[in-house]
Amino acid sequence: MKKTRQRKKKRSKYQRILLTLLLVIILSFPVNVLQAKTTYSMSATSLLLIKGDTKKITLVNAPADAKINWSTSNKFAATVNKGVVTALNYGTAQITATYKKKTYVCSITIPDTSKKITPNVYSVSLVEGKSFQLTAVSANVVHYHSQNESIATVNENGLISGKNPGKTKIILKSSGASTECTVTVVADKSDTEPVKNGVSKRKTAIRRITKKNNIRYERIVWANNKAIRFKIANLDERNIKKCVWYTSDKNVLVRPKKIKGNKIVAEARTVNKGRAKVIAKVTYKNGKVKEYNTKVYVSSPVINTKNLVVLGKNAGSWRLQYVSFTGLSKYSVVKWDTSSAPNIRTTSYRSKLAVLGNAPSSGTIKAQVDGKTYKVKYTVYNPTFNKITGYIVKGKSAKINIQGIGMIKPEYSSRSEAIATMQEDGTIIGKGSGVTIVDAKIGNYSFGFRVEVAAKGMKKIIERADYIVNNWKYSQSKRMKDGFYDCSSLVWKGYKAYKDYHEKLGSKTQAFCAADLFDYLKSKNQIVYMGYLGYDYMKPGDLIFYGDYNSAVQYSTPGRTLNIYHVAMYAGNARVVEKGGQPINYNNLNHVVGIGRVIN
Repeated sequence: MKKTRQRKKKRSKYQRILLTLLLVIILSFPVNVLQAKTTYSMSATSLLLIKGDTKKITLVNAPADAKINWSTSNKFAATVNKGVVTALNYGTAQITATYKKKTYVCSITIPDTSKKITPNVYSVSLVEGKSFQLTAVSANVVHYHSQNESIATVNENGLISGKNPGKTKIILKSSGASTECTVTVVADKSDTEPVKNGVSKRKTAIRRITKKNNIRYERIVWANNKAIRFKIANLDERNIKKCVWYTSDKNVLVRPKKIKGNKIVAEARTVNKGRAKVIAKVTYKNGKVKEYNTKVYVSSPVINTKNLVVLGKNAGSWRLQYVSFTGLSKYSVVKWDTSSAPNIRTTSYRSKLAVLGNAPSSGTIKAQVDGKTYKVKYTVYNPTFNKITGYIVKGKSAKINIQGIGMIKPEYSSRSEAIATMQEDGTIIGKGSGVTIVDAKIGNYSFGFRVEVAAKGMKKIIERADYIVNNWKYSQSKRMKDGFYDCSSLVWKGYKAYKDYHEKLGSKTQAFCAADLFDYLKSKNQIVYMGYLGYDYMKPGDLIFYGDYNSAVQYSTPGRTLNIYHVAMYAGNARVVEKGGQPINYNNLNHVVGIGRVIN
């Protein structure tokens, strides 16, 4: 027994030692192994700030005392201090938070409200019959119009109303800018689901009958101001002594009158839209009296057009037009007949017909609703447009020529009359340098034409720069000699072609390098945007400065302003003049640090 107790005591001692060792191991195990790995992220990945605003951003999940290195890619547009971003000038910047050797980025945009309209949304979806309030940030009064009023309309305050299923654009314009909001209108279920208006064929009840005395086993729905006949179905007239007809509301349905020679058939006339009961009080030959009644739904159909203008394929995929009815009852059904309608595609709904034109043609669409027949004549036009290539010089003109629309006269308007004005015949007159859109309205559908107007002398400057890149050699060492150029001397030599405008770039004899040219223009308040403005807001002749947002590209020079390494000249219509001459490269727009404007 004594040995047994000793063995138990010894075993208990070993167990305590093992438990102690296990506890030591657990407590010394790294905490980050026992816990889930912490993930970090910016509290916002993009922000839109108004010049002068401040906004604090944080690194989510970082400890309060975490040492985070905050930096900005464009100190002239936005600065950051411990996560507090300050919007200094119009432009863009990347705010970077570096923590534990990893970087997290928030993109900042400070729109130029004097030259740009910033809507609360750039796209919106709504159900037909519903509305959405569009608002915009701008220094100037904003006006609104719809590209396709058959799909959606907009009032003077920006309230969008969905009219019919489809897509369109709402145009926002001010005296100095314009932008667009895409609207998608979705069909209301009540207009897509079939109407359930069938009734029992076995029940003894009042039904509508046709002129040929055929009974219609459906809810009684009839248009206003039309004669309608009733019959008591499933009733043997031989058992009837007499039948007296009534109406519950004479303002909707006049009192029915019996048809001679028939006791259980009567005729009435509908009056106004609404609902009334038609009542038949029947006295049987055995003396019993029974009353039958049923509801009559009176509609007041109104069609939106009798002459429809439909546009063909050249007008684009959003050209839908509609023939539609209002004033229907909830049980009304429109029956469409397009057998005499060649070269159109249609989609029918309960109360409307979507029409898409193909080849030029004309025809007739028929519709029957609640006892009335309607005919809609339509014409398909497939317009052709001449393209406006290049740009217009201030004081000169160009013309929009739209063919294939018969005798229709488009209504022309300019979104910025400070840049270009429109005449009734489609002539565009350049008023001031910049970019605008001119609209041509055909029926209730409008087309936008992008127009660029260049300042006087800019055509000669751009053509000279084009000649240099196509005929001279690129050389940084010989940049100022005839027959040679680099990016900044190209700009300088181009501007030299008109009235010694190269002097506006800082020197009569020598071209600044790109970074020094940026500094010079900034000192003259001629850097109009800190970042990429977008070519719809640039003018032919503007200078595009490229810098290194990552401070590490091979061709940047450390210490230069924003690490600027390149400058190009905007030549209009999304084209730049630089080595090789090319369209604006959307792959490196994040390197654009500023837009310089030498000539307004």
